[in-house]
Amino acid sequence: MILFFALTLLVAAAGGIIGYKLKLPVGGMVGSMVAVILLNLVTEKAVFYPELRFPLQILGGAMIGSQIGREDLLAMKKIIFPTILLLLSMVVLNITFGTLMYVFSDLDLATALFASAPGGVSDMAIISTDLGANPAYVAIIQLCRLLTIFIFMPPIFRKIKNTKDGRQGRDKKAVSVEYSNSDSDSDMDDVRVDVVRVPEISVNLPNESPESVGAFSDDRNEAKPMAGRAIADVRSKSKLNTKNFIIMLIAATVSGTLVHYIGLAAGAMVGAMLASAAFCVFNGRMPFPKKLRLGMQIFSGAFIGIQLDREGLAHMGDLGIPLIILVVGIFFFVFLVSLLLHKVAKLDLMTSMLSSTPGGVQEMALLSEDIGGDTPKIAIMQTARLFSVILFFPTMLQFLLSILK
Repeated sequence: MILFFALTLLVAAAGGIIGYKLKLPVGGMVGSMVAVILLNLVTEKAVFYPELRFPLQILGGAMIGSQIGREDLLAMKKIIFPTILLLLSMVVLNITFGTLMYVFSDLDLATALFASAPGGVSDMAIISTDLGANPAYVAIIQLCRLLTIFIFMPPIFRKIKNTKDGRQGRDKKAVSVEYSNSDSDSDMDDVRVDVVRVPEISVNLPNESPESVGAFSDDRNEAKPMAGRAIADVRSKSKLNTKNFIIMLIAATVSGTLVHYIGLAAGAMVGAMLASAAFCVFNGRMPFPKKLRLGMQIFSGAFIGIQLDREGLAHMGDLGIPLIILVVGIFFFVFLVSLLLHKVAKLDLMTSMLSSTPGGVQEMALLSEDIGGDTPKIAIMQTARLFSVILFFPTMLQFLLSILK
């Protein structure tokens, strides 16, 4: 048993490193998962101890909580209404599309609800096992969600942005021509004065408060060039304080263990996340070492991959309809919620679209810098989305399952 466990980890590590080097979305987990699935299908000897799921939840919760800083809490005050609106919309649409997957496919209800939850791939897969879902199916569907977002959303957003800019350019040109014709007989000095005043009236400088400047983050702790705004990437510039990092992990472990034994759904991850977030609010963010994050992804991929055997592969056709529902649901979710945020919360359209897209914090923030959204607001709302999904969704889904089953 131990030899096959070691073989499983070796194969998982090789696959995870390859996926990471290829820069796949969640590459370490995807590569590890695929490698272990292949090992399991060929030999049926892959082994992964289920007891390791507990430390994985602890580390996963600690990593999410470590991304929350004091400036995030301060900046949240300015966008609390659109953030609440976003979270409520996520709940409604998660239940709606999860139910559709359950009704129109052979997925069980727990798997359908977790597969449609707008959280992280590995987080949702690991948590889902607590409520009896199929983590392999959850991971595959969640991964397809990410791929759909990363492949299709950026060109769509750029097209919308270019169309909007082109329309505004034509409108400005028409106004300029009309303005010139109406003043053609007036004194030239008056015209010059008016021309100077127009730019002063039209300028709308962004409110770059100290709180919002610190709000943008890079989950991979790598410095990224920021175009348009001088936004300090606190997470990438923070140096790892080994002592504080160890204290944070200890606090996360104690809190996660206590909450786990209380019986809360995904208690280990929730407790660890709350403890590490509280620690980082007072002591500053604690960026996770790259090697530790990669190791977590590899172990998560091995745990997920072990769930898919030959019998499970034979039922992969069951995912066809859920995947179609998922893709339709992504577009429906993004454009409906973004319209709601734009009309009700009065956010600009591009900021609304990027905030409502259930992708990564880093990816959406960098895309915002590329196409012109309000990056600090997007980063804060995306962080709130991820935090809230881990904190509230497991308990909510557990309650739903107890009612509907």
